[in-house]
Amino acid sequence: MQPINLLDSIVVCPYPIVMQTNPLITLSVQQLNKIVAIRERIDALEKELGRITRGRTARMKSGVARKQRRLSAAAKARISAAMKARWAKVKKPKGMAPRSAQAAKTLKGISAKTNKPSHRGQLKQRIIRTLQNAGSSGLTVKDLAKKTGRSYGNISVWFHTTAKGVKEIKKLAPGRFAWAA
Repeated sequence: MQPINLLDSIVVCPYPIVMQTNPLITLSVQQLNKIVAIRERIDALEKELGRITRGRTARMKSGVARKQRRLSAAAKARISAAMKARWAKVKKPKGMAPRSAQAAKTLKGISAKTNKPSHRGQLKQRIIRTLQNAGSSGLTVKDLAKKTGRSYGNISVWFHTTAKGVKEIKKLAPGRFAWAA
């Protein structure tokens, strides 16, 4: 076995390594004690400044620091009653009471039964029956809406969709239809 040469196994770093010196090493003990005392005073002042600014920002957001208010039992009861009344209006069935004089006129001759959703095919049967009774002169969509108790839009959409499959319904003029059987 050959002896190992340690100088052969050392890798030389191509970059020079500079040793940085710490400036605190050159200071005396008295100077170090003075630095520690100043650092402690700085920390204490920063802590106090934080307390002051945190308290001020909370007050500045609301203008003045307020005490949290509490509602009395009577106030809570009034608010609750108002909310219940508001929800009762919203949840009220649509056919119960008309909201305006115009709505009262349109619902005047209609029974409560027609305000409920109809079963499939009922609208078709009512329109066909109404057109048959009208004769060859036919009816306008507006007249059909009044006689069937449905909205103009509902009848108009029905003619543009479902009525296209009913061959006996003839269009006499724009918005006017007749039963031609």
